[in-house]
Amino acid sequence: MEGKFKIQKGNLTIVYIDKDKDNKEKKISPPNDELSASILEIKKTSVKSLKDMEIEFDLVDGKAQKIREKGKSWEISAQAEAKQSKPATVLTSSIEVTGDFHNPYNFIPTPPRKNDNSELFDRAPVGHGKYHQDYWSGNITVKLKTKTPLLIPDAGNATEDNNGHKTYPLRIGADGKPLLPITSVKGALRLAYEIVTNSRYSIFEKHEDRLAYRTPARITVVPARVESKDGKLFLRIMDDTGLVGETARLKRYEKNSKNKDKGESHVATKYKSKNRLPIHGDAVWVKLSRGKVEEIIPRDQNPSNTSWKKGWVCVTGANINGKMNERVFIEQNNNDLIPVTPEIKSLWEELIRNYQQTHVKDLEKRKSKNQSPTAYLGGKPGETGWSKHIWDEKELQFQEGTLCYVELNNRGKITAIQPVTISRRLYKYPPDDLLDDSLKPAQKMEQLSPVDRVFGWVNQNGKGSYKGNLRINALTCITDNCIENFGNKGLPLNILGQPQPSQARFYQAQDKKGTPLDNGSEKGKGYSNSNQGLRGRKVYPHQNLPANHWDNANQDRTQQDNNGHYQEYYRPGSERDDQNRSILGWVKPNTEFTFNIDITNLSTVELGALLLILDLPKNHYHRLGGGKPFGFGSVKLTIDWDKTDLRKGEDWKEYYSSLLKVDKPDATVAKASIGEFKQAVETSYNGKFEEVSFIKALLVATQGYSDKLPIHYPRLDIQPNPNGEAFKWFVENERTGNSGGLKVALPMLANDGGLPRNPS
Repeated sequence: MEGKFKIQKGNLTIVYIDKDKDNKEKKISPPNDELSASILEIKKTSVKSLKDMEIEFDLVDGKAQKIREKGKSWEISAQAEAKQSKPATVLTSSIEVTGDFHNPYNFIPTPPRKNDNSELFDRAPVGHGKYHQDYWSGNITVKLKTKTPLLIPDAGNATEDNNGHKTYPLRIGADGKPLLPITSVKGALRLAYEIVTNSRYSIFEKHEDRLAYRTPARITVVPARVESKDGKLFLRIMDDTGLVGETARLKRYEKNSKNKDKGESHVATKYKSKNRLPIHGDAVWVKLSRGKVEEIIPRDQNPSNTSWKKGWVCVTGANINGKMNERVFIEQNNNDLIPVTPEIKSLWEELIRNYQQTHVKDLEKRKSKNQSPTAYLGGKPGETGWSKHIWDEKELQFQEGTLCYVELNNRGKITAIQPVTISRRLYKYPPDDLLDDSLKPAQKMEQLSPVDRVFGWVNQNGKGSYKGNLRINALTCITDNCIENFGNKGLPLNILGQPQPSQARFYQAQDKKGTPLDNGSEKGKGYSNSNQGLRGRKVYPHQNLPANHWDNANQDRTQQDNNGHYQEYYRPGSERDDQNRSILGWVKPNTEFTFNIDITNLSTVELGALLLILDLPKNHYHRLGGGKPFGFGSVKLTIDWDKTDLRKGEDWKEYYSSLLKVDKPDATVAKASIGEFKQAVETSYNGKFEEVSFIKALLVATQGYSDKLPIHYPRLDIQPNPNGEAFKWFVENERTGNSGGLKVALPMLANDGGLPRNPS
């Protein structure tokens, strides 16, 4: 293949005509280790000396190899020789990291379900109309005892101050004791039942759209503008200007300014004739000096000489602390025009929709305080101005006049479109595509999995519902003096994190079994093919905290306890703002509740699964209520067999048919159902019950980690930070370059050894 060297965007580029395909001009970047020794020596002295040099090279899979001067043979360079002699390094999960802490949440694997006609697969329920002969009905009495404090916030009576800080009283019943909602207990049991039976997800909504991730801070995109010609839309690709980043800098802001306009009113370059600021989308003429706009006039004015360049003003706002300039896209007569296809429009519209959905709460917060979305309130994340594509719904339309940045592959095809240079990118597949069909919520009665049949089902996408074969009632607190009060001001809880499924290293798996992504793999590999999977059902493992961890709770303690734990639940500095919440009280540890469960027509396997989760082994706990990331809400459930009455349909027939007293069946008969359930799991998933992936993970989650590592959201500091700032840990984890991050994935729950404090 023959071509020439060009200098574009300050970098060396090969330009050639692909005579084997479409006879169109192509551009490709030359790797240093594929340059011949003589070319590499010239490049080291001055890259500009290579401009317009005629060359020859081999084109292999779209990549240039053995690049040499035209008519000369290829001489291997020292870099290429070193590359050939050095074995390739493959980054895998074998990269070892030292665990310094555990993340508060992890995932229970959800392997694909097998259609083996067992009670663990799908079928229509038998209904409620009568006691079926071989199915179990009756009632179960359960005792619930709190291991750690229980948060039951009364949202209906919460108060809010001028800073948006909410304070919640404890929910209390008419008897003055804690009022634990039946729905909270049922929700916890339903999740546990989903897990042990590996049932379908009860809810899996709003996962049809692709997620976005932030790209590294490097210029790999070129400016473009949507234009209309003969009733059709085209993208003008402005990528051959000779400017770094292909755009001219337009002075607009003051560095480190404290003004709401970031100094725009007194430092920005204006139209001299009109004494006003250029606005986004303006057609202009500019006079440049070293890539900077010295003068700017509207396009309808005539420039004084031919040195003026035609351009378009692109204003994205004071969205970065150190930002000083906006941009002018420089147009040239020979710019390529690429037809706008439905696929290209989708790249833009899906990304902008993701931006706007992500920032709904941020914009509502500003609106409540009468703050403009474009106002520069400070240099911290969330305080800078929001760009137009975040708050303006009109930006969803990819239409004439839209200014954007595009990424082109080696064939000149558009692979990404974005509103700013450092932007988000969309993963290739949405989460919904990675979840096996056997685990997706049921769409019809015949698809009901065990959890749907027992706890109930509502069709997410149409008509259809089933009320389930289980009811919880008579939930009562039986402990006196069980409320810890924190006065009128309350206890300021620490900042809770928000779900971030776009963090592929935590939420996404490399296969359908829930295996974590390999440590060291690139961010863009997430959600990249349909053979990948999701990590599973999100859970908060029990935290084995010392008994005195909850003593003197409403004191801001900054020191570690004897086991190396900080007071993670308390907001350092006692700060109260719209990022955290306060509570006026909690339910003390060792508080007891009782409740009844009425069941109708459960199969033996269905009953066995229920009895198993209601009576877990010693020191295994369920999680209830709020604040689970901080260790709240661990509760122990046990079955009171003396007050429990479970019988099959034929036994209930005998009971109601006889005029004499019929003794209650021996409990061992019902307990035997647990063994049948375990056998069903072993048969369906080909393994010993305790070693089946979702059972093994559940046993770890309910018992908690045994290594005594602290448990908290990822952070770089050992001590809790008043501002949270977990994002800094994730930034370090993703760093590139010589001192790049480890790119650590969240370990498998069953063998979670923790995460490193410093992931770079």
